[in-house]
Amino acid sequence: MPDTGKTIPQTPDRPATKTVGKTGRIARTLVAVLLGTGLCWQISAAGVAALAARSSDPHLLAATGSAAHPQAGAIMAQSLLAAGQRAPAAALARSIVLVDPTNDRAMRVLGLATEALGQRDHGAAIMRQAAALGWRDTPTQLWVLRDAVMRDDYVTVIQRADALARRNRSGELTQPLFRAAVTEPHLRGALADSLGDQPMWRGAFFADIRQNLPATSTAGMEALFRDMKARGQMIGPIEWLSYAERLIDLGQFQRARQVWASAFNIPASRLSTSPYDGNFARAAVRPNDAPTSRFEWVFNPDLAMTFADAPGGSSLTIPTDVAGGTPLASQVVILLAGEHTLTARIDGSPSAAAAGWTITCLPSKQVLPRRLARGASDELSSVTFDVPSDGCGAQQLALLTRDRLDAQSVTIGDIRVR
Repeated sequence: MPDTGKTIPQTPDRPATKTVGKTGRIARTLVAVLLGTGLCWQISAAGVAALAARSSDPHLLAATGSAAHPQAGAIMAQSLLAAGQRAPAAALARSIVLVDPTNDRAMRVLGLATEALGQRDHGAAIMRQAAALGWRDTPTQLWVLRDAVMRDDYVTVIQRADALARRNRSGELTQPLFRAAVTEPHLRGALADSLGDQPMWRGAFFADIRQNLPATSTAGMEALFRDMKARGQMIGPIEWLSYAERLIDLGQFQRARQVWASAFNIPASRLSTSPYDGNFARAAVRPNDAPTSRFEWVFNPDLAMTFADAPGGSSLTIPTDVAGGTPLASQVVILLAGEHTLTARIDGSPSAAAAGWTITCLPSKQVLPRRLARGASDELSSVTFDVPSDGCGAQQLALLTRDRLDAQSVTIGDIRVR
């Protein structure tokens, strides 16, 4: 298991006052809009659906819409509020609260209706009473979240989002909020505290970072890692890779490689040649389920790879019974613009092997033309290609199978790019 206690090198800090102010406003605006929309949707959808599920009989609805039936009456009050009938909703909810002061739904409807009637301070006070009744009423929690954002109550923002995420509620709102917290220093500290409790949503958070972290939030993400380290938290290999792989997707190849190498303690001597682990010494003994960076050899998970002992490491066996065009192994490298030659040691006849190299530029995904020094039948042992200066900040070396009727088994190792 790699040591993930390494702290990645810091990038130059930007002026604090400008960053905090700008990101704070952006975070508050984003979260307020999201939570405002979500709150309205929750009230309308939950209320109407719950009411319709009980009955559409107007006489029954009239009977249940009273303080004599607190639970049904609270649902009726919620429906009235969703329909825009604020005064009747407030009156019904108030009568229910008088009978059942622990009815969080009725208390919430009364607070929202009072706010909607223009009594904002009074409505907010009622909503805080509703919040004090518990953490399980989702619309109330969303209101508390929005209110906390507007008051810059960062701890409450993360605490309430944490509570919703732990109950798997409103993920479409909490995930953007957590992403926004990455770039807001005060929210980021509270987020680091919550992550330290190992919540069940921690994995989902890093999966979301892997897919959706904006390019403008990378400095904030590295600051979050530093905050977590300062609190004595361990950062798992998948969590490091979630960020490093996102940097690759964003085209920040050099930084991605630095993050990977630092987090996994890769010595500089091993990074001085391309590709990394060209003799498969580490890849051959790596567990199949080990977290793997694209800067290492990535093997086809649907194929059982076999290796043979070789000087200085191992050699990968090229199968003969796999359909052409199937990827066997790949690795992302960072080469300078200009001419390069990939060479490999082949045990067996390279002209009879059912595989060949493909080199693709990243991020442009342009497949580079190859020059084969030993003829078209040998795509393994020596391949020359030119890296352009534009759109090719990194390159993917991919070993793909070829359709060949007379294929013979060979092994490949000692791969180098000069």
